[in-house]
Amino acid sequence: MYRIAIGDDDLQFLKDFKAIVSRCMEAEHLRLGEDYAIDCYPSAPPLMSALKARKDRYQLILLDVRFGPDNGLTMAATLRESGAAFSLIYVTNHRDYVFNSFDTRPLHYLLKPVNEEKLSELVREDYRRRYQDVRLYLKSGARHTSLAFQNIVAVEAALHRVFLHLRDGTSAEWNGTLKELAPQLPGWCFCRCHNSYFVNLAHVTEMVRYEARLDNGKNIPISKRYYKPAIEHYIAFLKI
Repeated sequence: MYRIAIGDDDLQFLKDFKAIVSRCMEAEHLRLGEDYAIDCYPSAPPLMSALKARKDRYQLILLDVRFGPDNGLTMAATLRESGAAFSLIYVTNHRDYVFNSFDTRPLHYLLKPVNEEKLSELVREDYRRRYQDVRLYLKSGARHTSLAFQNIVAVEAALHRVFLHLRDGTSAEWNGTLKELAPQLPGWCFCRCHNSYFVNLAHVTEMVRYEARLDNGKNIPISKRYYKPAIEHYIAFLKI
């Protein structure tokens, strides 16, 4: 789940801004509580505690520069130094801090009242770049599945279903087709090697005729039709 934190000591702004951010996410056809979550913090200590307990808790933090015992800039700098990985957008009434913010590597520095179109562009782009592009989302009826691409070693079509083979030796099952799923697989690392298989080249230790050997001990077939393009794809991947 893509998690967003908003830090601002203005309670009415927090309420209104949460609604704005929700509209940005809903424009991506995402559902609050299922695909994304928003936590609001009217004071700095609870946000700091949440991130100290789990550095990767939030993918995006929206922060007022005048937030916290010192200020939002000091807080963001402390979090960066701790190794917490998140995208950062400052949202504030104070334009004087914009040059001081650069050291904390923000995506942007927005002034209130916020331009909703600009905010939507920033939030949606961050979602796509930092979260959507590194995870596979599958929906089947009321069931929602999210898998990190790095944990998927191969994708197989069999028995009118799709099986996602994972690095730990388990498999996730999806009631769909490989044709439907293929456009969602990042082309730079997922390679079509058979009518029924895609393989994640990041987990391939060796390609031989006609087989891809994976780092978890599993072997994936490579058909004669796909052998040459699969080898070329693998060589190109190794040069990245």
